[in-house]
Amino acid sequence: MKRLHFIYILFIASLVSCTHTPEEKLTYLEGYWEIAEVASSNGGKKTFSMSQNIDFFDIQDQKRGIRKKVQPDLGGNFTTSKSSENIDIEINDDTIVLTYTTAFDSWKETVIEASKDQLILLNENGTTYTYRRYEPILLPE
Repeated sequence: MKRLHFIYILFIASLVSCTHTPEEKLTYLEGYWEIAEVASSNGGKKTFSMSQNIDFFDIQDQKRGIRKKVQPDLGGNFTTSKSSENIDIEINDDTIVLTYTTAFDSWKETVIEASKDQLILLNENGTTYTYRRYEPILLPE
């Protein structure tokens, strides 16, 4: 019985140690992300093997940042648009809510997961966006 109790405690401890705090998730959010999948609330799903547009997140502090759409080229550089979305970041308990604002609109997304290799955002309509960390494809010279 003691052995079973010990295994249970070890299992719970390993789960707790693997979870990321909101502050850790914010550090992972920073950088270039490529869309991998979009899943709508009605069950529809679309996967992307690659995308021409990459989302760049620049988190300036734990309260705000920006998101910009960029297009990579074969030389490892990016073409950026002049527009960007301001992000207000709100942390409630273990939940991160991103509020985007442009001159024309505002909307919210909840960070479901942010790790080294994956980002999952849930918008107000129930659509889930799954991203993979962008890895440039460089051609040999």
